[in-house]
Amino acid sequence: MNTLSTHILDISSGRPAQGVAVNLLLGGQTIASGLTDEQGRIAQLAPGMLAAGRYRLVAEIGDWFSRDGRETLYLKAQIDFAIAEDADEHFHLPFLIAPGGWSTYRGS
Repeated sequence: MNTLSTHILDISSGRPAQGVAVNLLLGGQTIASGLTDEQGRIAQLAPGMLAAGRYRLVAEIGDWFSRDGRETLYLKAQIDFAIAEDADEHFHLPFLIAPGGWSTYRGS
């Protein structure tokens, strides 16, 4: 069973981004959503099996910066990724955010 988790860290403040809405889309349809916890994590965004396909993970980071009284050019950060086959694999896709940009990597 393929599973997915995420983590959002605000590298400009050195804090985890708590309360950020994250959506997982497949074919333009939201199939899972959640809010990051006090550590900026969503441990199990897609509790069911993620089949082979093309997905988009979207974090609503504009709201995070706005709540903190900071402006950002980026209202959302998104990761487009593909799962090639049905397997028993875990995908950890974190976001590193700042008002002037964001990045990602495949975590463990």
